[in-house]
Amino acid sequence: MPSFSCWFSPSASEISTSRLSLDFDLRAADLFFRELVAPGLGRIWFARQISWPLAAIALHEELTNDGWNAPKPTTISHGIEALGCKLENLGRRGRADRSRRLLGSRAFARDDSQNVWSFGLLSQAKNYVRNTHRQASTRALRTEGGLGFAQGSRFDLLELEPIGRELARAFLDQHVGQGGKSLRNWLLDWIQGDEKRNVQAARGSASIKTALSPERPTNEERAIVRARLLDTSNAESDKRLRLSRAIGNNQELPDIEDGIVVRLREAGYPSQANEILAARGFGAVLDRARDAVAAMTKALDSERLGLALPILAQDEQVEQSTADLRAAATNYLQATDTAAVNEPYSRRFAEDIRDAENPRILEVLVQRAEGLFALADRIVVWGSSPQIVKPTQDEEGAQDVADLEDGALSLEPDRTGRTFRIKNLHSLLRDVRPQRQG
Repeated sequence: MPSFSCWFSPSASEISTSRLSLDFDLRAADLFFRELVAPGLGRIWFARQISWPLAAIALHEELTNDGWNAPKPTTISHGIEALGCKLENLGRRGRADRSRRLLGSRAFARDDSQNVWSFGLLSQAKNYVRNTHRQASTRALRTEGGLGFAQGSRFDLLELEPIGRELARAFLDQHVGQGGKSLRNWLLDWIQGDEKRNVQAARGSASIKTALSPERPTNEERAIVRARLLDTSNAESDKRLRLSRAIGNNQELPDIEDGIVVRLREAGYPSQANEILAARGFGAVLDRARDAVAAMTKALDSERLGLALPILAQDEQVEQSTADLRAAATNYLQATDTAAVNEPYSRRFAEDIRDAENPRILEVLVQRAEGLFALADRIVVWGSSPQIVKPTQDEEGAQDVADLEDGALSLEPDRTGRTFRIKNLHSLLRDVRPQRQG
């Protein structure tokens, strides 16, 4: 008599799509379209994301040249931004105008006695965050694929270009404290352990808080970053300049399709407009694929032994979501043809979806949703990481406190990735406009 054995996966937990890495093996395609739309920007969206790490590299050089066993540039950078954020948090704690750029508030709240102020402590992830602004900025710093402030591949090995040294100087030459010493000297004392006197000064000094703040770059910093964004003589800068003009000076980002794309066409740049539409089409494919996965997890949740592909495909919500996915894939392929853009990985995925029957579409999604599902004899069962996925429409505008504490990625204006960094550019442009200071 044959024996049969069944295994039962753990109950699926409900999580949002922003928490689940559902990239369908298309990360390279996602990066391709982000770079196509807003080249060289990386994940930056305010000026101090650039000034802080460049200053860290400069301070590391200075300490090393003076014979110190200097901390790595990464450690110095994390310490500087942690101190800047902690001072900003101290000044705005409980206020409605809490900085959207501020990381680490959860760790800072644990420091009830306000003892964690030394460089040695603040540069540790447990007293700040693991996912820092420095991590979000590294790509944009580099000469290759970035804005050209430093040369090299890894952050700790970057060497400052003249323009990078100039921006670091603009940040470090600020005068702070009653004695008017430079921020450079103040930070060198802090890094080398003279924290008691310096931290007391920092907590009571408006000039030190301002000098380190994520919200208050100097006009010189603004001018340097803006020039690298828009005034460099290369194709990437020209594209960013055209895009910035289409974005305009509005406080709010204009509608992409009905505003930015239209303005680019009217200005005589239809190819750039078409590239944005192709990127948006790719984003729609990802969103509809996630919606289809969400419907599959909902249907599968009540069937612990799994569902055969043909039966799962007949579920009403699954059937509608796969139809929407097929339509998005068809539109994407048309958009890339119009834009003369050929990104092979996303194109192959879209063609598989467009040309397949519903059971085959589900099979493709099962294969690409790593860990979420498994397939045995054409029966879909839970994989090693069973989770209920929410549809993307449930995520519109959602950003809870837990998301905000995750780190730099969760604070980006383009957190969902569907503006392909146009939102980030809009935010950065606003931050680098000249300001009246004093």
